[in-house]
Amino acid sequence: MYKLLEIVDDNVTREHRLSEDVFAIGRNPGNQLQPDNASVSGNHASISLTPSRYLDGTMEVSVEDLDSTNGTLVNGKRVKKQLLKHGDMLAMGSLNLKFIDEQALALGGTRILLQEDEV
Repeated sequence: MYKLLEIVDDNVTREHRLSEDVFAIGRNPGNQLQPDNASVSGNHASISLTPSRYLDGTMEVSVEDLDSTNGTLVNGKRVKKQLLKHGDMLAMGSLNLKFIDEQALALGGTRILLQEDEV
């Protein structure tokens, strides 16, 4: 199971389970996460779950910026599309999210991620 934790002032304020193929983030109606926050674009980013090309029965989780005004950052680095790993911190404007991979957490954080090239 995968989830995003909303972080405000170092405190978790909400939890969002990622169980769909695509989890959309933005202020517009129809997004699964609709923050009331002007620094987040109407359709800011999406989180995608896809079957791993390398490990049967596992998923790869990636974030993609949807040409937002303020961009999407993973661990402080602006990205267009990026695979996520347990503990990654995402920032979309002033919205801060922490990615949790409960399977990696149960294994003590050990997980092999293979990426042929950066996207």
